[in-house]
Amino acid sequence: MTVLTNRQRRLRRRRRVRARVTGSAERPRLSVYRSNRGVFAQLIDDGSGRTVAAVNWVEADLRKLTASEQAKRAGELLA
Repeated sequence: MTVLTNRQRRLRRRRRVRARVTGSAERPRLSVYRSNRGVFAQLIDDGSGRTVAAVNWVEADLRKLTASEQAKRAGELLA
């Protein structure tokens, strides 16, 4: 029986989702990473391989907020 670390589990989930989900210029893919300290989100166009927009918890607007408020505000900034 193989025991996976948290990182290995996250990478396995990421590979499974990425096999099915692709982003286009009209409808980019949303990639969210939640760490213990904050939230990172990107809109990605897989056709050209570029990040369209990104938001990070370190930004001045998000740094002073609680975790749930950070996530809500990050979504508003990306929209």
